[in-house]
Parts: sequence; C-alpha cells; structure tokens
Amino acid sequence: MSLEFVSKEHMLFPTPLWQVEVKEVDNEAIKEYCYFLQENTEGVVISNRGGFHSKEIIQPLPDALTELFTNIEAFVNEYCSQITGLNGLVLGNFWVNINPPGCFNRRHDHQNSVMSGCYYVQAEGDDIGNFVAERDDNAEFFLGSYKNTSGFSGTSFGLTPNAGNLAIFPAWMYHSVEPNCTNKDRISIAMNFIGQDQIGKEVPVHDPYIQDYETFQ
Repeated sequence: MSLEFVSKEHMLFPTPLWQVEVKEVDNEAIKEYCYFLQENTEGVVISNRGGFHSKEIIQPLPDALTELFTNIEAFVNEYCSQITGLNGLVLGNFWVNINPPGCFNRRHDHQNSVMSGCYYVQAEGDDIGNFVAERDDNAEFFLGSYKNTSGFSGTSFGLTPNAGNLAIFPAWMYHSVEPNCTNKDRISIAMNFIGQDQIGKEVPVHDPYIQDYETFQ
C-alpha cells in the first residue's frame, strides 16, 4: 500500500549564478582604460596573486564602461530580482583585474555588498583559467559518493570565460579564478551592488591623477 504525501517545497538559502553573454560592448575602449589604470596608478594585493588589481576607482569612465555598468545594474534589478526578490540595488564600487600568464585569484568573497559581478573584457582560449564558484557549507563531508553528481550535490562549479561574458552572483558566494595558462592577459572588471542603506558607508578609493584620463581620451 502506498502512502499519500502532501508536501510543500521550500527552496531555502539558494545560491544562484547567472552566466551571461553581453553583446555589442566596446571592449577595446574599456581595455584601453584598464591598461591606462595599470600604467598610471598604484595597484593593490587582495585576492590576486600576480598581475594588477586596481584600487576602487569610480570616475571618470569611458562612455563604453558607463553604458555597461548602467545595463548590468538594470539586469540585476530587473532580471536577477525575479529569483532574489531584491531590487533597488546600485553599483557600489568596481575594480580592474589584469592577469598576465600564470596569475590567478585566491578564494574570496565580497563583503559589505549584496550582489557581485565579474565582466571579462579580454579572455581567449580554453586555458585562460576558469571562474570557479565554491560551496561553503561543508557539504563535502556529508555527500560521499553523491558529491558533484548534480547541481544540488556539487561542491564547485567552473565557467570558462570569453570576452563579453558576465557572471552575477551573491556577494557572499566564495569564488576564485584559476591561473591564466595562455600567452595573453586576462582582463576583467569586478563590481559590487549594494542596497540604498549601504550608500556612503564604504568610500571608494580615488587617485587624484586619474583625472588625467580625460586628457588621455
């Protein structure tokens, strides 16, 4: 005799990851800006091992990057919100990553933010280094032979990026980027989206001489 089960599903604490192809972006103009920052500003070391990690610079921006940020912000609030239930988020800060061959980013998260993103300005080849989303709840100690047999039981998930690719994810999701094993730079722009109540709490770092970029254009 079969018993009757009357159930209600609760999808608790989900960790969505959006893999997006953004078309018609002027990546050459954005790449020029990224290299300008590398050549004219002092970088920092946070998750990056090797390469250039810019400080959190907001203005001035080339038109192509302003347009990209505006559209990504709309995507986060209008599309991602269908799953997250969160809207009204604004771009809090961003930074440039230039990873020459052999460079990578260690496992990290983006604190003091709600949603985060990574847009690839330049990435070519299967050996460019995956963007890797990593589980953080110790499930590997419970799953046994079921580990990584499905999205539910997965402990990590890798995306091989190409230029124009965008990843959007919760800011608390641990992630890393594998070493660049090609002979070209991997260039990406990381960004955070924050709530209205977080505006002004974390002041982005500015370099006064970045204003020279207006002349450089």
